[in-house]
Amino acid sequence: MKNSLLKKLREAAEEWARINNIESVLIDAKYTGIGSSVHVVVVARKGFENWSRYERHQSLFNFLHDKANANGNLFISRLSMMTEEEYEKYEGVEVES
Repeated sequence: MKNSLLKKLREAAEEWARINNIESVLIDAKYTGIGSSVHVVVVARKGFENWSRYERHQSLFNFLHDKANANGNLFISRLSMMTEEEYEKYEGVEVES
């Protein structure tokens, strides 16, 4: 069940990116190890330029809850949306293209 929720979250985030013309380079969802708490990360090459952080965060958060929170137990404890440059700078990881 846990793996199916993560898969559903990734697929929903990919769908959100397509709908909003986001060129993503990384979409990931992982359990934190505490209950149903998850971390979701979206890294984009293009598409975040014209959105405020708040607007894109709210848009994805609402989309994920609508698509993947059927039983109401999902808790997204970290939702990170970054440009490729921000990801490399703050996470210290180079994105593979």
